[in-house]
Amino acid sequence: MTEYRPKVVGLGTVSLDTIEVGNRTETDVLGGSALYFGAAARLFSDVTLLGVVGTDFPRSELDRLSEIDIDTSGISTRPGETFRWHVRYELDGERNTLSTNRPSALEQPSIPELGYRPDALFLGSTDPSIQASVLVDSGKPALVVLDTMSHWIRDRREEFDMVARCADVVLLNSEEASLLGDGDQGFAVTQILDGGCSWVVMKRGEQGAVAFSHDKSITVSSVRPCYVTDPTGAGDAFAGGLVSALAGSGTHLLDMEVAMGRAAVMGSLAVESFSIDRLLEMTTDEAASRAHEVPVRVG
Repeated sequence: MTEYRPKVVGLGTVSLDTIEVGNRTETDVLGGSALYFGAAARLFSDVTLLGVVGTDFPRSELDRLSEIDIDTSGISTRPGETFRWHVRYELDGERNTLSTNRPSALEQPSIPELGYRPDALFLGSTDPSIQASVLVDSGKPALVVLDTMSHWIRDRREEFDMVARCADVVLLNSEEASLLGDGDQGFAVTQILDGGCSWVVMKRGEQGAVAFSHDKSITVSSVRPCYVTDPTGAGDAFAGGLVSALAGSGTHLLDMEVAMGRAAVMGSLAVESFSIDRLLEMTTDEAASRAHEVPVRVG
């Protein structure tokens, strides 16, 4: 009997990145929140990605993703350039964005005829109006997970709040939580939970992550990668692990414990290679084995 694989839809950016780390530079490698999310989530779920690229995006890269059963039918091609991001990571870990263009990143993707109700929808960090539109058009998924970034909280707070009230799980980092709570991260978490969300997950980088509900917290330690090659995409890979676990179960306490462990593993894998290569090499058995070793604490 074939084990059921939950169906996950992931919205996000699709980019061609130039990454500088130490003396090494990689040019026009696959990047963007949608691809890191999909590369992580595909191990435990059937993934359809939503995003926009320009006419310069290499078709061979989409074919490469399709070959490992990532559905790219929701990645729309529009006239113009693909979103590009050029970043340099300093020796102290600081990230400096050297250049970027966002012509395609802020366009509305076309949602394909899925023929099913998704078990989960991931709204990756992009314009909240695009997130809201995709949410409306996605056939009422059983689980909605929302990510964001400081820019959208500063400039589009009301729209962010509206989408957050429709989400089951909201992902934040410390800076985003501080902005939402006017310096009080705990207040930000409480506000979102009071709006109807089941869990708020605080991503804390090397310090791990904590998931908060109204009456429980789940803390997961960061997983030490075998080596750090490129820090890009760890948060989106974390989301891929989390959503693929919750899509197959729910948002109960035990489900979130499993999901947090899997998420921590995926976040650590993302940094072991440039681009999404390490995530694409990982097998389901290897990822599951590593997740079982992650310490998770309930409080």
